[in-house]
Amino acid sequence: MSAILIIEQILNGLQFGVMLFLMAAGLTLIFGVMGLINLAHGSLYMVGAFAAASMAGLTGSFFIGLLAALIAAALAGAIIEIVVIRRLYKAAHLDQVLATFALILIFSEGTRWLFGSFPLFLEIPELLSGPIS
Repeated sequence: MSAILIIEQILNGLQFGVMLFLMAAGLTLIFGVMGLINLAHGSLYMVGAFAAASMAGLTGSFFIGLLAALIAAALAGAIIEIVVIRRLYKAAHLDQVLATFALILIFSEGTRWLFGSFPLFLEIPELLSGPIS
């Protein structure tokens, strides 16, 4: 086994360890602030991303897509809070994890049903495509 391979594996292990630490720190922060174990917050990001890509594709404007992403994610977050999350604040931690994981599955299958299994692409606007000077 060469020294380069050993160094590469050490760096891979460090990278993976830092990623796990960041995920654990993020979940700890979210739980500490909200008092709720919410695993479905990434689903709101997905809702916003699909709303941005579909609206930008329909209108041809990146900034209208950005506005649609903000509105869609805020609306989905408000609906989730009112319908599901408010009932979980006093529930056991396992119930919180199961309910929010179920939300992940619901949103994943819902977007697959609405948009299909193929990725949506978004054109980078001229204003954001060049170097910063």
